Amino acid sequence: MLKVILLAVIQGLTEFLPVSSSGHLAVFSSLFGMNTETGISLGIVLHAGSLLAIATFYFHTLLGFLKKDQFHLLGMVILGSIPAGVAGMLLKYSGLAEKLFGDMMSVALGFLITASLLRLTGKRKLVSDAGTELKNISVRQSLAVGFAQMFAIMPGISRSGSTIAAGILSGIKFEAAATFSFLLALPAIAGATLLEIMELAKCNFKLDGLEIYHLLTGFAVSALVSFAALILLVKIVKSGKLSYFSWYLFLLGAGLMIWQIISMGK
Repeated sequence: MLKVILLAVIQGLTEFLPVSSSGHLAVFSSLFGMNTETGISLGIVLHAGSLLAIATFYFHTLLGFLKKDQFHLLGMVILGSIPAGVAGMLLKYSGLAEKLFGDMMSVALGFLITASLLRLTGKRKLVSDAGTELKNISVRQSLAVGFAQMFAIMPGISRSGSTIAAGILSGIKFEAAATFSFLLALPAIAGATLLEIMELAKCNFKLDGLEIYHLLTGFAVSALVSFAALILLVKIVKSGKLSYFSWYLFLLGAGLMIWQIISMGK
C-alpha cells in the first residue's frame, strides 16, 4: 500500500509538472521490483486519477463545448487527439509499450528530449504574449500539439511538457497552450483507461499482489495530488518559467543513463 501511495503521489505531481509521469513511474516501478505489465496497469489507474483532476479543474470549459461558438475548439481537440489515439492502439497491441516502459535507457533519452523542448520555450515568451487565443487555434497548431502528444506516449517524454512546448512554439499563447494541452489529455487518458479497465476486468482487478482497494486508494491519492499540481503548473506557465524544469530533466536523464551503463557493466 505504501508503494502504491508513493507512486500515486509521484503520478499526481509529475503528470502536470512537465517532467514525464510515465518516465518517473517506470523508474520507481523498476526500483520497487514491479514487473513491467503490473507497472503499466497501475500507471493507467493512477492516470485516471489525473483525468478526474483535469475534468474537475476545466469543468466550465468542458460545459462550454455545448455552445455553438465553441464547436471550432471542440473540433480542434478531436483533431489533435487522433495521432495519439492511433499510436496508442498500435503500441498497446504490438507489445512495444511494455518494452519501452521497461527500457530505462529509452526513458533516459525521453527525459533529455523533454528537457530540450522546454529550453526552447524560454525563448518564446515575447512572441507568445501576442500569440493565438484558445478559441482561435488553427488546424496546423492543433496537429502540431497532437503529434507532440503522440510522441509523448514514449516514457520519459512529458505529455504536458511536450504538448505545451509544441503549442507555444507553433504560436499559441502560453496559458492557451496549457489549457489546450490538458483538454487533449482528456480523450487520451480516458481511452487508455478504458482499454486497461477492460483488461483488468478479465483478471478480476488483481495485479501481482495488488487488490482492488490498492487501485482505488492510488486513484484517489493521484486525483488529489494531480489537482494541486495542475493549479501550480498553470501559475508556472503564466509566469513563463516552464523552461526551468529542463535543468532537472537534463540531470535526471544523464544520471539514469550513467546508472544503466554502470549496471550493464556489472
